[in-house]
Amino acid sequence: MNFQILLLALVTGSSLGCAAVGPNYSGTPPSNGDLIASWPSAAAEHAGPAMLAEEPAQTWWRQIDDTALDELMSRAVTANYDLRIAAANIESARAILASVSTRRRPSVDVGASVEERRNSSALTVIMNSHDALPSTSSGVFGANLSWEIDLFGRVRRSIEAASAELGSLEAVRNGVMVAVLAEVARAYVDFRGSQLRLDVARQNVAVQEQTLELVAVLLEEGAATELDAARARTQLLTSRARIPALDARSRADVNRLTTLTGQPPGALDTTVAAWQPLPELAKLPDFVAVGSPADLMRRRPDIEAAERALAAASARIGVATADLFPTVSFGASVGAGAAPLSGLIDAGAPFFALGPSITWNVFDRAGIYANIRQADSNAAANLARYEATVTRALEEVDTAISAYRNERLARLQLSEAVESSRLAANLARLRYREGVEDFLDVLDAERNLLVVEDQLAVSGIKVAQNLIDIHLALGGGWQALTPAAHQPYQVN
Repeated sequence: MNFQILLLALVTGSSLGCAAVGPNYSGTPPSNGDLIASWPSAAAEHAGPAMLAEEPAQTWWRQIDDTALDELMSRAVTANYDLRIAAANIESARAILASVSTRRRPSVDVGASVEERRNSSALTVIMNSHDALPSTSSGVFGANLSWEIDLFGRVRRSIEAASAELGSLEAVRNGVMVAVLAEVARAYVDFRGSQLRLDVARQNVAVQEQTLELVAVLLEEGAATELDAARARTQLLTSRARIPALDARSRADVNRLTTLTGQPPGALDTTVAAWQPLPELAKLPDFVAVGSPADLMRRRPDIEAAERALAAASARIGVATADLFPTVSFGASVGAGAAPLSGLIDAGAPFFALGPSITWNVFDRAGIYANIRQADSNAAANLARYEATVTRALEEVDTAISAYRNERLARLQLSEAVESSRLAANLARLRYREGVEDFLDVLDAERNLLVVEDQLAVSGIKVAQNLIDIHLALGGGWQALTPAAHQPYQVN
């Protein structure tokens, strides 16, 4: 085969797209099929009637019905530091993909060199060291072309891997957004809950101050003892001691919100930090739409990230396998060179070179096979990681739904307990005033009232948090908002 036939065969083979070595990734693995198919019925059996097969709302935080939370969500998506880091990582992956994609095309290098030289006559034995050799000049101007002909798919598999890694990072960015939205909602509910618990504690302090005043009046009338007064004072001081801790917790929650929204501490003091009640639990849904398992796999960014990582690992097997075969390149160079420099215009100054080259690692097959085994093991690990991610997603959804449903039931019981405890405290104070009951009964009733009211407030926080956990497990929210854009680094 002469040179022209060989070149035509190489170029034609590359353009027609010879089969790339390594496994061809066929999409989402069919693993976990039985588990996914049985999930809706199993989840409904354990979680109760708290789930619907409808597509969940993308802007799920609007169920809490709080405009301040809506503003915080929008702010977090544009200013959160973790989202900005994820955006920068995506831009880096895009640059890597663009760099790898250029290997499909020929690369051309242009160069030029000009040199003025005079050798040392003292280093030449046959010459007098006092005589000077004449100076010479030379110049070379040329262009070199190189092109790897992708006969065995090394370049194509590298592009597949880089593209899949980019998709994985985009899914990771979406996962970061889901986590940020959930964390903002959690911090907001925690903050409102801390304010509610603080209000409950202050109201109980006010009631216990009235009790202490009652004891003081009865003490003057001889109907109470110093022991009653000491006990009432102790109860009041103990209740007051709860307030600083709750106040510190409230401050920590609002500071967490400022950090999540990319602001310094104190930025929300005049807006969000103003007292507002915990979102009304009556407005929270009794039933939560969770969609189908297929929808869950589509929404959950961590599942998509794991699937894209598996696709990249599969392509890396092809890259490693391609080392078993020769690398065929086509090169060409053209230019002009002359010494002295004035000879560049002579007829003999131009030069060119043209032809293919083959590089084949024939003697290190053991090392190549080791690299293939390593790539295959990485793909197996990524497959197991994908399956674990799917299983964990189903677990998180089921657990969150069960927790939401059962906490709502618990809160109903606590609401009734608060009413009973408040009635008991009022009756105890009345009977003590009439001299029918001992003061210990008053203290016990007031202590129980404070405990139960605080438990009710904590339960309200948990209900809202469990609703947030459901939507975090469902992987929603990132579709409804535009993520933070990449901000290139600028050097002043």
